[in-house]
Amino acid sequence: MAKLMCFGRVTADLELRESVRKEPYVRFSLAENLGYGETARTQYYQVWAWGHLAKNLVKRKVRKGSLIWVSGSLELEEYTRNDGKTHDKRLKLKLGDWDYIPASQSKPECGVPQSEPAVPVGMVDGEREALPE
Repeated sequence: MAKLMCFGRVTADLELRESVRKEPYVRFSLAENLGYGETARTQYYQVWAWGHLAKNLVKRKVRKGSLIWVSGSLELEEYTRNDGKTHDKRLKLKLGDWDYIPASQSKPECGVPQSEPAVPVGMVDGEREALPE
């Protein structure tokens, strides 16, 4: 099982739904900025939250544009596009935990490149530095 922790912006307002088994859930896309300058790109994750996590997201007013961090189990999911013929894959995250990013630590809007990415002290930025052997 792959674990993921990332942060990004929610791409649409959340809608609390109920499964066939009467369990509340939400599904939304999260846009994460990767790289900087000319190599900047956006990666999208399909996030699923169930039960109390789903209710908490809605209660705390997460909506389109909210900057949040998420962590959970990552899966590569195959699906059929709306045309009914084309098969594709997407990254799906089963939410384990989340919270808002404080405004003082926020990153630029999605699609706006940064001048220098923040890399925690002691971490290697694999896009700019050689990885240790």
